[in-house]
Amino acid sequence: MKTLTNSHAQRGMTLMEVVIAIGVVAFVIPLILAATGSAGNSRRNAEADTRSVWLAREVQQQVLSKWADPVRESAITNALTFPTFSSEAEPVVLAFDTQGNFLSEGDAQDISAPSKIPKAAYLVTVYGEAYNPPGGGGAADLFSLLHIRVWNPAKSSPASRSSYQYKLITTRQGTL
Repeated sequence: MKTLTNSHAQRGMTLMEVVIAIGVVAFVIPLILAATGSAGNSRRNAEADTRSVWLAREVQQQVLSKWADPVRESAITNALTFPTFSSEAEPVVLAFDTQGNFLSEGDAQDISAPSKIPKAAYLVTVYGEAYNPPGGGGAADLFSLLHIRVWNPAKSSPASRSSYQYKLITTRQGTL
């Protein structure tokens, strides 16, 4: 008597199936890891974008505090003349932590190399120049064009930092 066998009986995987499965996993896992890392970088970049706008506004307020009469408390220790102060080659340098809290003033070394300021995450440079708006009638001393640049991360080499540039036209009292 012949016994019937189930043609769909349990059987193991062939070597070819194992190789294909390992190949698929080896291909998919790096894609998943890359996507995860990319999402983390996107979040950090978005955070830095948002923080840089806030820091630019904060630095503008610090400059306006120095121009107030009488001068108000400011993170900037040097006297700033209105409307022109410092220069692109020698701007005022301020360091902030990851939360946007002021840490200390910096110098050109912090911009040209990784910053040595403890806990610095952002470096902000600022300088002002006289601004005469088109059709302004020659009142160049009534406005200042603030050049503010936010660098992140401060501890990286200058070539690998993100840079956000802002130009703000202001009077001694505030933004136009």
